[in-house]
Amino acid sequence: MTRWIIGPVAALAVGCAQGAPLDGDTSGTLGTTATTAMPTSTDPTTTTGPTTETGGTTTTSTTDGETLTSEPGDTETTTTGEPTVLGEYYPFDEVHSPITAEVAASLTAIKANGMKNDGVFAKVGGSSTASTNFLHCLADAMQVMELPAELQPTVDYFNATAAGMGTTSFSRVSLAAMAGWSGVDVLTGMPSPLVNEVTEISPRFALVLLGTAELEVPPPDGVFTFADNLTLVVDTLIAGGTIPILSTMPTRTMPAGIEAYVARYNAFVRALAQGRKIPLIDLNLELSGLPGFGLAADGIDLSVALAGDMVTPAPCALGFSGSTSGYNRRNLVTLESLARVKPVVVDGAAPPDATAPTLLGAGTLAEPIAIPGLPFADMRSTADSPSDELDTYAGACMTEGEDGPEYVYALTITEATSIRALVFDQGDVDVDLHLLTLTDAGTCVKRADRELEGPLQPGTYFLVVDTLGTATPGEFAFVVLPEA
Repeated sequence: MTRWIIGPVAALAVGCAQGAPLDGDTSGTLGTTATTAMPTSTDPTTTTGPTTETGGTTTTSTTDGETLTSEPGDTETTTTGEPTVLGEYYPFDEVHSPITAEVAASLTAIKANGMKNDGVFAKVGGSSTASTNFLHCLADAMQVMELPAELQPTVDYFNATAAGMGTTSFSRVSLAAMAGWSGVDVLTGMPSPLVNEVTEISPRFALVLLGTAELEVPPPDGVFTFADNLTLVVDTLIAGGTIPILSTMPTRTMPAGIEAYVARYNAFVRALAQGRKIPLIDLNLELSGLPGFGLAADGIDLSVALAGDMVTPAPCALGFSGSTSGYNRRNLVTLESLARVKPVVVDGAAPPDATAPTLLGAGTLAEPIAIPGLPFADMRSTADSPSDELDTYAGACMTEGEDGPEYVYALTITEATSIRALVFDQGDVDVDLHLLTLTDAGTCVKRADRELEGPLQPGTYFLVVDTLGTATPGEFAFVVLPEA
């Protein structure tokens, strides 16, 4: 399992933008004049890198052919010395998020919130989670084929504890999972299906996959409603001592065009898992290389391997025969996740990962958080920010006062890229998103309450998540995605 740490931040490149801001009009694509690139990472998803300088002058071409030129005196460089290590983050190129000492401490703290059955897990979600193709077969040894030997103890452990009459966690029909359900359905009622399931089986763990139904809500509202509900599901479980194991959703190819929104949902799932320091299964990544992305013919449900009669589903064919089928792969990676988490939480074993990638930067103008690459996901609270320097913005953002604390992020790109940045907040918290081309509020080229998008030319940009007016500072999730 590859691990890395982003190199020290010594100097930040800053750019001068010309033309229209992020408005989707490629005739006004932002051009920048960056001279010193952000520090590079060994993260294979990174987009950072050096720019080209000739005779002390950096040039960048806009999409309409105009070449912008800046003299050395026009470029601002911020020296920060030794970087601030802000914390671990979950890389986008691994199916299982790292479980380090830091994450293990979080899981142990959640366990202390309530007495639960260590040998029981709940299933929370919609169609693919409610399906009998998901995990049920693991309760019957006759249906299990080619199970990796290292996973047998995990199967035995969770089959040893009842989860209702005549069932184990694998075969139980969950009260919190049903075909077509969204987060709203899981949470609606007094008590809700989620509360009913937790009350009935008292699970130590909960496998949570939501979002497939919410995808059908017209954008942009769907992803924000999804985020609110998933956060409530996760926090409800944590408060009672149940450890959520989150999963990204698979791609969807039907109805046509809907797959474009999947990355936005999954980026929030990652931000939430990372922020709460709970396990994440990147099911989307696991299935991305399969035929048809591991989907059934309807483009929504997962595919499943068939037994020798070519009729009977065989979702517990966990070796070669099931390697190209969606349910089979989901069953396998779910077992792998349980096998990683259970020893740490139940047995007090050492965490399986010694290190994880780390974010660098304090989140201030002088030392912004270095975005290591795209896509990017983060979660933190403006109440914890060391920065409250930016209260008003000029340029194209002369609208609202942003009197509360902020976090500043630096994004360096090396080739023309369209991005989509989203910020999620809840309750009384109200944060806004600003795009700057220098560490100067006068260079703001775009402001948005929740979402901004458009094309950027190579250079370094500063994305600021700032608290609006006198609103309560607090928790936010922030994601930046590349878009075709």
